Amino acid sequence: MQQLFLPNMVMPSRPMEIRDAREALAMYPKMSTPDLCRYAKYLGSAAELLVDSIFMRLGERVYPMPEHERHDRVLILPDDTPVRVQVKTRHSVNANGDYVFNLRQRSERGSTGRGPYAATDFDILAMAILAEGVVRFTADWHSRHVVHVSEITHLRRNPRASLDAALARLGHTDAIPGGWDHDLDLAA
Repeated sequence: MQQLFLPNMVMPSRPMEIRDAREALAMYPKMSTPDLCRYAKYLGSAAELLVDSIFMRLGERVYPMPEHERHDRVLILPDDTPVRVQVKTRHSVNANGDYVFNLRQRSERGSTGRGPYAATDFDILAMAILAEGVVRFTADWHSRHVVHVSEITHLRRNPRASLDAALARLGHTDAIPGGWDHDLDLAA
């Protein structure tokens, strides 16, 4: 027996693509490369929602940006300063068990991407590791970043630490709850 949501309303059947996605994504992160590519939009959206979740848990104001922008979110600091955030995700580890993030823009027409980002495209990079449910934030500009497997526990325990370090690197120490008393050279 199917419960109706509204009187006399019957929900339509799930389209085949949604059924296929549900079956493939149930295996995440142990998915085939073709499935990872096929469902990249689903996984990218999941990464953005993970970042949103962390921002919400930290009491931050963040807003999504349209698809064509060079960043995914805008974080609004307490003094109303906007900070542009780019979200990237990795689904697998390298031979050392680390997550490597190579910053290239994706392309709707293929997996080669539209080329590297420019340093002016965003202020903070949010590296989402969906399989671990963690995010590391950084304001350091590199075309390649590595999140070491040894960092995962700390990122899970203290999701605010890397965000605060990134804000400090950008000069926004006034936006850090409790202030910033660490060495800026160590900020990531």
